[in-house]
Amino acid sequence: MAGLRTLLEIGGEVNKSINFDTLYVFNSNKTTASNGGACCLWTVPAGVSWFAVEMWGGGGGGGEACCCRAGWGGGGGSYARKFITGLSGDGGEEYTICAAGSTGCSRSTTGCSSFPSFVSINGGAVQICAAGGTAGTTRCDFQLNCSNSGCQHVQNSLTSFCGTMGIPGIYGGAKGSSHCSTQTWQTMNQAPFTMSNNGYSKDGCSGFCGGCCSGGYARWPGGGGPSAVSHTTGPFCGGPGAGGLVNIYYPIVQDI
Repeated sequence: MAGLRTLLEIGGEVNKSINFDTLYVFNSNKTTASNGGACCLWTVPAGVSWFAVEMWGGGGGGGEACCCRAGWGGGGGSYARKFITGLSGDGGEEYTICAAGSTGCSRSTTGCSSFPSFVSINGGAVQICAAGGTAGTTRCDFQLNCSNSGCQHVQNSLTSFCGTMGIPGIYGGAKGSSHCSTQTWQTMNQAPFTMSNNGYSKDGCSGFCGGCCSGGYARWPGGGGPSAVSHTTGPFCGGPGAGGLVNIYYPIVQDI
């Protein structure tokens, strides 16, 4: 993934390299359902007067399917970055850092919207946040002989962020068909700047099963989960969206 570390230029002279320590916050069960995310309390080390943050919100979960249902997967989480400046340099400031959890396996035709990642002053204001991805959804006869079919069902709503710079995540997408299930499929969008590909499902004839066997696992961090696909069986749960990630970069004191 494209790290903020490669873009850090604050506080240094031209052509001078600044070395950094990095703190990563995430749940190690990256794509399992309902992993709870991860939060920690971080104390700024002495000598550090600024630090940089980049983060991804969690991915949205897919919808459930039974008899003749299919649709689109969950959307990717948002990306955000920010420099936190103006610290005393004496150390001791405390920040709460939270990486979004994964969603559950939905038992509803509308999946689970995901959770945000954020950094806040301990007990105080949020400094930067990245919203979670939107839920996937299934529709009756999406893949055959239905008014919902026969067109490109790409959802274009965006999630949000707060920070100096960010890129919203977008809904998952899918293609229905009024003729044949082999012409239908769905996407589970990755989060911005993760350098992974969108997840593409099997076609509507190959994917008569729930969650992961239909659309694959969500891409971590912040990738959307697959909606289930079914003709006459089920119900099958929608697949979970992946959890989020927060990276903290701060200068190694002796190199400043």
